Amino acid sequence: MASLAVSCELAPELLDLSVQLVFDGKAFAEKGAVVTLVEDTGSFRFEAAPDASGIAKFTVVPGSYSAYVTYKIIEDGMPVSYNGSLQSMRITGQPSEIFRMELSKVDPRQLIIKEVYSGGCSRNGGTGTYSSDAYIIVYNNSKYETDASELVFGFLHPYNSNASNKFYGKDKTLIYANEDWIPAAGAIWSFTSPVTVPGYSQIVIACFGAIDHTATVDASVDLSDPSYYWMSNSDVPQYFNTKYAASDAIPTSHYLTCFPINQGNAWVLSVSSPAFFLGNMSLEENDRICHDTDNFDRTNGTTAVGWAVKFPKSKVLDALEVYAAANISGSLSRFTPDLNTGYVTMVSQKGYSIYRNVDKEATEALPENAGKLVYGYSFGTEDVNGSTDPSGIDAEASIAAGAHIIYAQTNDSGKDFHQRKTASLKK
Repeated sequence: MASLAVSCELAPELLDLSVQLVFDGKAFAEKGAVVTLVEDTGSFRFEAAPDASGIAKFTVVPGSYSAYVTYKIIEDGMPVSYNGSLQSMRITGQPSEIFRMELSKVDPRQLIIKEVYSGGCSRNGGTGTYSSDAYIIVYNNSKYETDASELVFGFLHPYNSNASNKFYGKDKTLIYANEDWIPAAGAIWSFTSPVTVPGYSQIVIACFGAIDHTATVDASVDLSDPSYYWMSNSDVPQYFNTKYAASDAIPTSHYLTCFPINQGNAWVLSVSSPAFFLGNMSLEENDRICHDTDNFDRTNGTTAVGWAVKFPKSKVLDALEVYAAANISGSLSRFTPDLNTGYVTMVSQKGYSIYRNVDKEATEALPENAGKLVYGYSFGTEDVNGSTDPSGIDAEASIAAGAHIIYAQTNDSGKDFHQRKTASLKK
């Protein structure tokens, strides 16, 4: 996480803003590092490289700004990154408090979020929308097989990025910023049977209906493949909503289970802006923390509707922060900067998904990829308040051609993900 020293000097219209980067208590001035400064309403965006003292200088108008830093490098043949952020810096022309936040070093992880499809699509003929077809793809971002049996899935309060967030204190920071927990909502899902994921491979998890949704909604996806997994209601009596269904092709060993935290007849996955995470926890430990009321946080409400489970930060493997494209200015981050910085925007109900960017340098460096990488990626949504993969590599087409893909890992959702105009499972 970046250490930022902010100073301002009055000027007729413009102010000087300086940002200093620090890692492990020392100035961070690596060549190639870039500080991105964003005006919080989205009106302005600037970039500057730090000088020999680790200081990046900007000239801005008064306002509220956020700064982000991601520096990627190959160490011992593996991609790592150094990143950090500072949010909502008020620049008024008066001497400002000095903010110190160290850059975090992000080492590569095997299991990551590759894609989240939760925004739904249009029904046939464009009459209404359909959102029972949500799915999640987990990817092994290495060449080594890994055990995913204790992988868990969850999301944070509040459900939507622009909803009232009671977890922000009077100092405008998250009350759990310096604590070892995040507020998991709804339920935390676990596998019920052993799961292994080969290197450079993925598993698909259907969130509600593990069926062929295209049978009734042309724009949807087919989630009935027997290799897929299902967040099942078969042993969760509380979840009786009709959107829960599974094809007979899905083996019962591929059923996940959960321990509901809140009231409701179905799990809730935001269709506009989820704060989604992967964790590592045994089924027994998941059961305990979801039933131990001493481990609950009631900031979001004193009844079961608003309860949150204090999920340990140390158990989080990967985090994805999504902001609703129509409500950027009213959105607030739900993850603390040590888990995630930045956000990716999403337009719901159009069949779009949030898809992970390719780590171009690391992927091109794999000798087995020679002649197999497909360029000219065209599934980004820059034209509809979205984004695209800056690598230019078409990951799905490359995988089909036999390539191995290494995806970006910077702990910055804005740099790691983009909005994809067609869900990758839509053939």
